Amino acid sequence: MRAHVKRSRGFTLVEVIVVILIAGFLGVVVVKLMGTQLLKSATPLTTTQDAARAEGTMEQVVSFYTNHVNSHTSGSLDAVVTEFGSNNTAVQLTRNANTFGTDGQDSLTVVITVGNVALSTLLTQERTNATDSSASF
Repeated sequence: MRAHVKRSRGFTLVEVIVVILIAGFLGVVVVKLMGTQLLKSATPLTTTQDAARAEGTMEQVVSFYTNHVNSHTSGSLDAVVTEFGSNNTAVQLTRNANTFGTDGQDSLTVVITVGNVALSTLLTQERTNATDSSASF
């Protein structure tokens, strides 16, 4: 009687080790080439979100100012300071007395900062009497 020896099929230990080494080397190369890009991929999204929030806040300030100027003959700059000056850390208001234009009108510098995005505008002295034309934006 002859004994039949079955030879098992599969990978040898050396082949498995070689495949693991190659996969590890490729992993290191991919992490080296793309690692920093993967970490920085959220930066444009964050900047866009910050810009959108800053623009929204600026629109609120300008809209409030425009509505107040069109409905009152004075006090619009003070109303903006009262409305947005103390309750919003993203809004920086600087009152400039008698510094705008040749006749020395008051103005208000508005700077909105959200993250790394900053927007600014200058609001000038409002209407002084009811016959002054309304602002149209």
